[in-house]
Amino acid sequence: MGYYIRAFLSDPRATLMVILLALPGRMLAMSMHEAAHAYVADRCGDPTARNLGRLTLNPFKHIDILGFLMLYLVGFGWAKPVPVNPRNFKGDYRKCDLKVSLAGITMNLILFLAGAIVLYGVMGFALASLPQVSEAAMDLFGTDERAFLTMADGFKSAFIDRGDGYYSYWYVHELLTYAPYAGEFIQMLWGDVPYYLFEMLSYFVQINIVLAIFNLIPIPPLDGYHVLNDLVLRRSLYASSRAGQIGYVVMLVLLFSGVLSEALSFVTDGAFSILGSGAGAILGALGVL
Repeated sequence: MGYYIRAFLSDPRATLMVILLALPGRMLAMSMHEAAHAYVADRCGDPTARNLGRLTLNPFKHIDILGFLMLYLVGFGWAKPVPVNPRNFKGDYRKCDLKVSLAGITMNLILFLAGAIVLYGVMGFALASLPQVSEAAMDLFGTDERAFLTMADGFKSAFIDRGDGYYSYWYVHELLTYAPYAGEFIQMLWGDVPYYLFEMLSYFVQINIVLAIFNLIPIPPLDGYHVLNDLVLRRSLYASSRAGQIGYVVMLVLLFSGVLSEALSFVTDGAFSILGSGAGAILGALGVL
């Protein structure tokens, strides 16, 4: 809560760099989320979003300025909701509402998986490019390699010469588990430009999984409430304005109490851990590790 405000006060330059690197991915993720809603609504017979110019990937059609600023100021933001008129739906209106509600979440999950495949592919390529030095050779002769893989404390580890006579090192299993946060490794290995590109990709992957999980929360007016309503509650398609207000209050309480951020971190870390284990298994089968 307030991370960017505190970080900006302590280190304005570094914080501004983070904001700039995260900006493209966050705009794209939010725009494609809303565009997916608009596309599926249009396919279900409701042209409202298309007529209002929302059936587009243009971020300026979807981004709510206040909501986007809040994303950086307090870690909680939003885009302009896509207008939907269920009276225009063709066929089962509740099934159409379910499709429209799941469209944005599904899009973010697809983007997350696509970005994660690239990100873990980059990490795998980085590790595969390092020569492997045996423990025995290290003990007897050391190495002239600037960067290499070897065993340390019983774990396969990646070492990179810092240039001051010392090596920085990372456990490989941690690099894979926490790959989205391993920008320093990429920077020391390949330099600043690859590091910036890696960070942009990392922020893109992170925002997509966060948006997907956040929108699954079954509180009005989030997509998760529509999913719960369409499948279980079977009430009116859209919650009353009072229910929406209560939903906003509940979300603010979850946000300011830290419960929301802890829950999101728990799920995202679990997802990255699973992906890291899978990447490790693949690299092991290929003989890289």
